[in-house]
Amino acid sequence: MTAFAVGDEVLGSSSTPSYAQFALADPAALVTRPADVSWEVAGSLAGAGGTAWKVLDLLGVATDETLLIHAAAGGVGVLAVQLAVARGVRVIGTASESNHELLRSLGAIPITYGDGLADRVRAVAPQGVDAVLDASGRGELPVSIELAGGPERVLTIAAFDAADHGIRFHVGGGGEDTVQAIQDILGLIKDGRLQVPIWRTYPLTEAAAALEASRAGHLGGKIVLLPA
Repeated sequence: MTAFAVGDEVLGSSSTPSYAQFALADPAALVTRPADVSWEVAGSLAGAGGTAWKVLDLLGVATDETLLIHAAAGGVGVLAVQLAVARGVRVIGTASESNHELLRSLGAIPITYGDGLADRVRAVAPQGVDAVLDASGRGELPVSIELAGGPERVLTIAAFDAADHGIRFHVGGGGEDTVQAIQDILGLIKDGRLQVPIWRTYPLTEAAAALEASRAGHLGGKIVLLPA
């Protein structure tokens, strides 16, 4: 017996991650899709939302702390920004100039990435930052360690040389906390405190193009694959 019946609309994690029209899932890993949450948004919550929720938990960010997020306008970044803001955290987000207004609208302080990043961060956070989330993976780890005063509260989901810098590398999305993450995010959406910007959708047949767009960066929200 489960809480769901044939035809119920649900969202969550599948048992075997894949790009497919059909998937198997443990009912315990699913929640009911609210009628006012679109499928594009619903499809973004388990992966990007679960990851954003989990990494903030791992970093232990708390009210009145300052968090630096690299690639803050990307799929995970835009959700991590809003989840952190909801906790009362001051967020600084790196992004291209074209996405600065988006970050401001979400409650973050936007700065441009690239040469001189440390100086730009210190201009808005003279004492440095308490924690750093790297969702970019484009060489930001040394400056992140410098700004955070050490590697202990720096975490990456994108830099494969993390171990060389003594940094934690997180994979696995929200893990066993995915359902809790989804429920928390849905609550914030209902209260009007969180939005899920959809940068672009692709049909399933164009999954390779979607991955290439993701690797290229400069996104302004989430990329979503549609089944047809």
